[in-house]
Amino acid sequence: MFRLYTILRKIVSKNPLNRLVIKNEVREANVLRSLVLSGLSMLVSTFNIFLLLKSDYTLSEDREGHLQDIITLNQVVLLISFLIFSILTWSYINVRVRVIARKYVPHVVFFTVTLWGTLTTIFDQHITSSIGSFMLGAIISSLMLLIQPWRITVYLGILMLVYYFGVVENQQDPMLQVVNISEGFATIVVAFGLAITQWRTNTIRFKQSRIIKCQQESLTDNYQQLVNSAEQLEELNSSKDKFFAILAHDLRGPISSTLALTEHLKEGLFDNDEKERKRMYELLQNSLSTTAKLLENVLLWSRSHMGTLTFKPVDLVLHEVIENNISLLRIVAAHKDITIVNEVDKNLKAKVDLDMMNTIIRNLLSNAIKFTPNFGKVEIASGEYYDEVFDQQFIKISVRDYGIGMNKKIMDDLFKIDKKVTTTGTNNEPGTGLGLILCHDFIQKHQGTLHVESEEGSGTTITFTIPHIPNTAVSCTDNHRFSTL
Repeated sequence: MFRLYTILRKIVSKNPLNRLVIKNEVREANVLRSLVLSGLSMLVSTFNIFLLLKSDYTLSEDREGHLQDIITLNQVVLLISFLIFSILTWSYINVRVRVIARKYVPHVVFFTVTLWGTLTTIFDQHITSSIGSFMLGAIISSLMLLIQPWRITVYLGILMLVYYFGVVENQQDPMLQVVNISEGFATIVVAFGLAITQWRTNTIRFKQSRIIKCQQESLTDNYQQLVNSAEQLEELNSSKDKFFAILAHDLRGPISSTLALTEHLKEGLFDNDEKERKRMYELLQNSLSTTAKLLENVLLWSRSHMGTLTFKPVDLVLHEVIENNISLLRIVAAHKDITIVNEVDKNLKAKVDLDMMNTIIRNLLSNAIKFTPNFGKVEIASGEYYDEVFDQQFIKISVRDYGIGMNKKIMDDLFKIDKKVTTTGTNNEPGTGLGLILCHDFIQKHQGTLHVESEEGSGTTITFTIPHIPNTAVSCTDNHRFSTL
């Protein structure tokens, strides 16, 4: 018996799906079945009490005692059944009661019904050899309630022991003792078989239902993901088409200008006008420079989105990185007599990718110089702050110009690849339209944010933040929290 109990418990406990079904579907089914069974027990016990109390037969003292025992037993069953029925009814209103009722009440109902039938049969042994009550209690309980195989083995074993000793104690005829014990054992075997069959049939049905439900949910989720992916792909394709159309338009302008200028120079139209020839050379240089910048930004942008641009953060002093980029652009600033002020803390260090940071600083400074009027000023400042939400220290770099500024519409489209946002500078300097988009992507690689503040006629401040130590395992596409403000 112990070996069978161990095997049955091991089979059930090893399977996670079984445990999930037992915790939910089986317990939920038992609540309803226990409610029905306790209700039926109330009706039957009430009927038995009424029938026995109305009996007007003259009985011997022994039979009078037996009758009183049966009445008392039915009264106890009526009280217990009423309490169980009330608790189960209340459990449909109170969630807390329902959790407890689902777990324990079905077992109480099982023992109430089976012991009722068993004790009735034991009391009846004084006057009859019938074991009908025992059979009904054991079989009906096993059929209606879903009890785990290892538990039903223990419960029916306990029931058989109570029945055995009760029959031996109360049945005086040795032959009837043997017959009743034999029939009782057969009843227990049948009840066990019915209980196992019920358990297996219902748990398989519950598991299949749960699996089908999970598959349906998974299919729904997958379908929704496919729909979302299709919409995103369509949007991306549309954005790429618009982007390439804008790119082709932007390339056609400087290339056409270059071809026209080289054609004029080839024909020698300005050989006798040194001043005009120099102006043509300057225009040619600007046209080629614009084309080169555009192609460089496109190349970096495409490498970034294809994942071929490696991200290698190293410890760097940001003041030195910014100062090196200022040196590269000092000649450009000098043409407009613009002063660049580097107010970044000289001891401020960060773990950044040098090439990406150079691209970010160079693009932000170029934009600031382009939109600042002659004899203006560009300021670069730094700061540090602790973000309690992300529990991390951040570095803040701001590039401030006092130029022409931007309106809200231009600001809204700054980081949209399918929008053409190119504004000529204060001295008609051309733009590529990709600079800030590239800065945005590279700052996201560092898990940072980019914030733009601008007002027409008052200038623009572009601020980006980066954590002191970025997590290199997180890509910009996966880290949605570091989006553009």
